[in-house]
Amino acid sequence: MFKSKMIENEKTLQCALKHQLPIVQVILNPQISKEQRLLCNECLDSVDIEGKAVGFKKIIQMMEEQQNEKINLIESIIIQNIQQIELFQSLISQMKSNVILQLEQLNTILKDWIINLQSIGLKYSQYSFYEELEIIINSCNNMRFNPTSFIKDINREYNNWNSKATSKLESYNQFPEYSKCKQIISDLQIDISKYRQFQNLDDNSINKKIELQNQIQIQQSISLQEEDVKLNLIDQSIKQVDYCVSIAFNSFGTIMVSTEEKVIKVWSFKNGKMQLLQSLEQHNGWVNCLIYSRIQDAFLSCSSDKTIRIWKLKKENQWISSQIYQQHTDKVCCMILNQNEDQLFSGGKDNSIKVWQLDLNNDKMTYLYSLNQHKKEVFALSLNQSENLLVSCGNGENEIIIWKRGIQNKMEFKSIVKQSINCQGWKVKFLKENQFIWVSKRKDIDKIFVFELKDSVFQENQEKTIQLNSNDQSDMDQFPIIQNKQRNEIIVRHKSYIYIIREMMNSKFKIVEQLKFNTNDIFGAITNNGSFLVCWDKANQAYSTYELLYK
Repeated sequence: MFKSKMIENEKTLQCALKHQLPIVQVILNPQISKEQRLLCNECLDSVDIEGKAVGFKKIIQMMEEQQNEKINLIESIIIQNIQQIELFQSLISQMKSNVILQLEQLNTILKDWIINLQSIGLKYSQYSFYEELEIIINSCNNMRFNPTSFIKDINREYNNWNSKATSKLESYNQFPEYSKCKQIISDLQIDISKYRQFQNLDDNSINKKIELQNQIQIQQSISLQEEDVKLNLIDQSIKQVDYCVSIAFNSFGTIMVSTEEKVIKVWSFKNGKMQLLQSLEQHNGWVNCLIYSRIQDAFLSCSSDKTIRIWKLKKENQWISSQIYQQHTDKVCCMILNQNEDQLFSGGKDNSIKVWQLDLNNDKMTYLYSLNQHKKEVFALSLNQSENLLVSCGNGENEIIIWKRGIQNKMEFKSIVKQSINCQGWKVKFLKENQFIWVSKRKDIDKIFVFELKDSVFQENQEKTIQLNSNDQSDMDQFPIIQNKQRNEIIVRHKSYIYIIREMMNSKFKIVEQLKFNTNDIFGAITNNGSFLVCWDKANQAYSTYELLYK
C-alpha cells in the first residue's frame, strides 16, 4: 500500500567541496555540518577525514532497511484501522437498512390505524331503515345518536395502535421530530377523553354507568382471580444511599422519575432496566411527591420547600422547570390530579388542601381555593371515579374527611368519617365510586380498613377488613396506594411489606402476593401496564426492580 521514498534526489546530492561528482563516502561525525559529511573520490584526496567513514551505498542500504521496517509497521497499523472502519461502515449501512425497515413498519402501523378508523366511520355511517324505525317508535321519537359504543371503538383502536406505534417510536427519541410525534399522540388521547362530553349524562346516569362499568370489570376479573401473580426480582444493581421517597412512571412505562432527597432523577426505563438521563436540582427541600402526566411528557413535583413545580421535556431532551408555585405555608406532602389533568389537589403540613387549575400545555398553575378542615398535616388524597367526591386523611385522630363537589364546581366539606380505632392515617384510596380503603399509622394496627357509602354516609365495613402480617414497626407515609383496575390489583406498602391484593367475587379482598423487607422505609411505584414494580428501600440502599409474572 505504501512505498518508501526519499525526499531528496540521490543524483543531486553534492560533496563537501561541490565537485559535481558522485558521492562515494559518508563521514559519521556529529561535530561537522551535514554538507561536509558527503565526499566524492576527488574529496578523498584533499580532505582529512575526522571520524568514521562509511561507503555511500552502504548508508543507502541501511536507510532503506530501516524505512522498510517502518513501512511494514505503518502498513500493519493503517490497514488494521481501515479494516475496522470498513466494518464500522458496513454496520452503519446495516443499521441504516434496519432503521428504514423500522420506520416503514411504523408507517405501516399508522396506515393500518387510519384504515381501521375509516372502517369504523363506514360502520357507523350505514344504517337500516327498519332498525332505525324501530328505535324511533320505541324511543318516543327520540332520534338522538348515543355515541357510547362509537367512542368505545375509537378508544379501543387508540389503545391498540398507540401501544404498537409508541414502542417503535421510542427508538428515535434523539430525533427532533420525536417530541412532535409524542405531542400528537398526547393530543389524540386528550381529544378522546373530551369525546365523552358529548354524552351529556346527568349525575344519576354517570353513577349508573360507573356501577355498570364496575360490574363489567368484576366479571372480567373472574379469570384474573384464578391467575397467580409472582414478583420476580430482576435487578438491584443501581445503588442510592440517600432517601428516595417517591417514584412515578410515564404512561408508556419508558420513563421513570424518582427522588434523592432534594434531587429529582430522570431515568430511561426499558424492559426493567434503568439508565440515568438527568438530575434536576432546583428544589431547596426534600421532594415528597411526584406525579407523571398520563397524556404528555410532563410531571409535577412538590417539596418541603413549600413549592410545587411543573417539569416539561424540552429541546435536546432536557427537562425544564416551570416557575415556582407556592400557596402552602409549610411543606407540601401529597398531590393528586383529576382525569382531565386540568385540576390539581395538594395537601400540606400546614393542615390544608390547596386546589389548583392546571394548564400543562402552557406550564401554568392557577391557585383557586383552600380546604381547611384538617387539624394536622394532610398525608393522602383520592378522588372517586365521577370526581364528585374527594377523601383526605391526615396526622390527626379521626381525620378521614369527605369533600363533595358543590356550587360553582368547588369542593366543599361534607363529613368526617367515623372510624372504629380513632387514630391517624397515612394512606387512603377510592377503589370504586362509593368505596375507599384506609391505612392507619399506629404500630399496633396491622389492617386495611374498607369504607362504603350506606344511607348517604361512608361507614366502615368490618366484614371486608383486610388482615395484614403482624408487625410492631410504625408504618411510613409516601408510597401511596396503587390500583390497577385492568389487572384487578391493589398494591399497598404497609410497614416492612408490600402487598398485592385482589377483590374476589364475594366482594372481599385477598392478598395474592407479598414481599418482605428488612426495613419499613420502602418507597416505590408500578408501571401503568402492571408489568414492573420498582422500589427503593433503606436496608438495600438500592432500587429493586421486580417483574410481575402471571400464570
